Amino acid sequence: MLMAVVGALVPQSSIAQHAEVPVEFADAPTAPLADGLVALDQALAGGRLVEAKDLLDRLEAEGTDRDPRLTLLRAEWLIAVGRAADALPLLAVIDSKVTMRCRVVAATTMALLDTAALDDADLLLAREEQPCSGEPVYWRGLGRLHLARTRPAEAVAALRRATALEPANDEVQGELAVALLALGDAGDAVQLLAALTRRDPARADIRINLDYAHGMLGQRPSRAVGDDDMFWSRRLQYAGLGARRADRVRLAEAMLGQAILVRPRHDAELWRQYDEINGINAKRSTLVSN
Repeated sequence: MLMAVVGALVPQSSIAQHAEVPVEFADAPTAPLADGLVALDQALAGGRLVEAKDLLDRLEAEGTDRDPRLTLLRAEWLIAVGRAADALPLLAVIDSKVTMRCRVVAATTMALLDTAALDDADLLLAREEQPCSGEPVYWRGLGRLHLARTRPAEAVAALRRATALEPANDEVQGELAVALLALGDAGDAVQLLAALTRRDPARADIRINLDYAHGMLGQRPSRAVGDDDMFWSRRLQYAGLGARRADRVRLAEAMLGQAILVRPRHDAELWRQYDEINGINAKRSTLVSN
């Protein structure tokens, strides 16, 4: 998943872990292997991780586990299920051909970021810039690294490069929006996130990040017909955190308080956030009265 780098922003999607540089499967030794690799690749791209695990197990049981493409897909599955440390040894032994090189680099970058090995990610991306600079997944990895390093301006520049290379990819657009919010540019982020929401209204993570951006701009969310109490509470919570990010503390307190009232069960973290912003407001009120 995309790193939660701006306060408590929601990661865009677990699908974003999956590298999008195509791997050539047609030259697999057998047609069943080629078909299986394609199906596995598509399952990973769609975030269907249980289906992907079943396909991995079946292909490996058929004795194809030494195929480097299957090793790469196994590593990508491990990253997607939160086992990046287990993916790194697999990625290290792949003999990266030209057609696979940048996808291996992308997967390795994500695994290094997930294991907080930022220095290693720095070295890897610097070494691979020349051969992979034409691949959007390289710039996405670099953008994520800059965000992890708290360099939002550099992250925005890298993700704009990725967007220029792959303008139709909604995941890249979502990552660029997160980088813009990290930079404090809520206006441009709102434009991107609003367009993404129109294209896919069911994406909860996009909607919540849009609420965060609107909160930064001092705007309250409106409850949609299909929002249950839990989702509406989460929307209010992230809008409040966005307001807090922009130092709109009274608005933040109001939205976080409303989120608590709507939340169907106790949430210690939400209460902690509310108490923190309530304390800031109380301190400011005391200073004014004095």
